[in-house]
Amino acid sequence: MAKKKILIFIDWYLPGFKAGGPIKSISALISHFKEEYDFLIITTDSDFGESLSYTSVPSDEWVEISDSVKVYYCSKNHLNRKKLLSVVDSINFDKVYLNSFFSFYFSIYPLLLKKKGKLKEPIILAPRGMLGDGALQIKSFKKKTFIFLSKLLSLHKKITWHATSQEECKEIVAVFGTNAKIIIASNLQNKNDSVLIAPPIAQKREGETKLFYLSRISEKKNLLFALDILNQLKTNVKIVFDIIGPVEDAVYWNKCLEKIKKLPASIQVNFVGALPNSQIADKIKDAHFLFLPTLNENYGHVIVESWMNGKPVIISNQTPWRNLKVQNIGWDLSLNNPEKFLSVIIECLAMNQQNYDTVSKTAFDYAIKHIDNPHTIQQNRLLFQ
Repeated sequence: MAKKKILIFIDWYLPGFKAGGPIKSISALISHFKEEYDFLIITTDSDFGESLSYTSVPSDEWVEISDSVKVYYCSKNHLNRKKLLSVVDSINFDKVYLNSFFSFYFSIYPLLLKKKGKLKEPIILAPRGMLGDGALQIKSFKKKTFIFLSKLLSLHKKITWHATSQEECKEIVAVFGTNAKIIIASNLQNKNDSVLIAPPIAQKREGETKLFYLSRISEKKNLLFALDILNQLKTNVKIVFDIIGPVEDAVYWNKCLEKIKKLPASIQVNFVGALPNSQIADKIKDAHFLFLPTLNENYGHVIVESWMNGKPVIISNQTPWRNLKVQNIGWDLSLNNPEKFLSVIIECLAMNQQNYDTVSKTAFDYAIKHIDNPHTIQQNRLLFQ
């Protein structure tokens, strides 16, 4: 029996890495199901925030990545409605998977094709946290205007939504009502991650800690809040804070730079920039905690990756990962209570090696149980059945 073909629209894909979570979500999905389905991916031919095309893959033609995976890397010069329609018309597929909510070419335009009857196959849409309150507060007028028009046009009426958590399911219902057809399936980690060996535990001294931020630098990820917390610490502490990720919002980054200048000399901030996934484990091997007070995450690949590297996390309660303190793998805190963030940082500073060994090992063990969870795999399989 021939395998079903799944057509995926995504703004950025491998070999890109700067877009972070969305690329990881799709590559992990494919790593688990490429034996069961064939995947056709339409994407751009450059990485997030880059003007130059990839040199390792050709543009504007189908590239066979494996027996089950083909990718069409569309160049900027050819990224238009006519070209996308011709690419879609040239292939056969059984289902469509959209990996964004607000992207014009990779979400809205396929939905318009569906409404016009030019795309007859069923559509699955993963909003990737874009319907959360924290995300909708950013450029809210523009986003709310689009949502209003999309409802007016019934653009999302006959699709299936992919929610990665109960929280995201509630976000979809809050915007599109209880009649929305929703499948809840948590994101997967890459299949190869399930053979991980526990990493060496970082050396930890009382009165010192090494934090890291791992995400795009934008308002949604809330780096400025993290810097505000650090700015409240007394000068008799020793903190290293590595900022890892590409600058998405230059204006926001300039505000962060101004805040960094005001930090006490005892807090060392290092801007690392974007790193390929293969280099992240080595970069954070000596760090102790992820510090990511995000406004909203529908999943948060970097959170799971931190646990996979034995690093507990200090995050907001605006993610699916909750009750972390009870599980001894970190803290999920309200952004309305910055004093709690401060007290947690102080707690991290005071932690000795013995205590850190325990939380580090617990974080790793939690990650392994998550990525090997057969229920999560089955949930995702249901998306395409």
